[in-house]
Amino acid sequence: MSLASAFSKYLALGFVAAGTCTAMAADLPSRKGAPAAPAPVVSACADSEGIPTDAFGFTTGSDVADVGSFGPSLTYNGSFGTRVGTSNSHGLTLQGSYGLFPCFEIGPYVLGSVTSASAGGISADERGYGAGVEMKYRLLGRDMHGIGLTLVIDPSVTRTDPDGAGRFTTYNTGIRLFADKTLIPNTLYAAVNLSHDLTWTGPSPYQRSSTFTVAGSLAWQVQDGLYLSGEVRHLRTHNELGFGKEAGYATYVGPGIFWQATKQLALSAAYNIQVAGKAKGEPGDLDLTNFSRHVVKVKLGYSF
Repeated sequence: MSLASAFSKYLALGFVAAGTCTAMAADLPSRKGAPAAPAPVVSACADSEGIPTDAFGFTTGSDVADVGSFGPSLTYNGSFGTRVGTSNSHGLTLQGSYGLFPCFEIGPYVLGSVTSASAGGISADERGYGAGVEMKYRLLGRDMHGIGLTLVIDPSVTRTDPDGAGRFTTYNTGIRLFADKTLIPNTLYAAVNLSHDLTWTGPSPYQRSSTFTVAGSLAWQVQDGLYLSGEVRHLRTHNELGFGKEAGYATYVGPGIFWQATKQLALSAAYNIQVAGKAKGEPGDLDLTNFSRHVVKVKLGYSF
């Protein structure tokens, strides 16, 4: 065998051996660990288990709309019962709520109301209409902090036309905190609300008043999408924007129901009756001067 032939033979054997080693190396298991799974996203804006905001009756939960989601709602509010004569009030509020950016929901609304009242044979009927915008910002999420907490600012203006008493414009600003907590997952929930409504009424005489409310409610999910609730609310009204010059107080209790009829459509209703109260300077164990004996709320909501 010539030197050139031997060299060629050994070179070919070298390539084959190299290829075999490469193939064997490629078949060896990697020593690197498997890629780590991404950490779950935890945010104050969303929780692993949502709680319908209307599952607590007149009390409200802390959840806010997702970014870009929109949902209209129509709410009926009725109040009945006064100490002297009769007083029946009916109101409708049409609202559209939109998730403007993370943790923030904006909800402009229009409203109208009619009150049928009389005392001593004298009519005191009243009509009103107005508009406002409810702004919610989620401060705490249940997954991160154990409770959900939302700050709400709700300015509105209402034009009122009482029979024989001219027209009045009422400016109202509501400052509220909505908190809720899961007590038993998928079963039992609690909510607490604090609210202070500041009211300016004019033109003559100009009046200042405020109403402070503390409310608590339990909601039980009896089956998927169906909630029953029970709540207690205490309200105190004042003849100034602060907490002086108290005019009266009232405590309400009552049940509520919430039904998620479809993925988009929800229905809720709540009833409260005044069980204790006192109007300053007036006899009786209830405040039926500043508050009604019975209050009702029915709400139809739809989400896109």
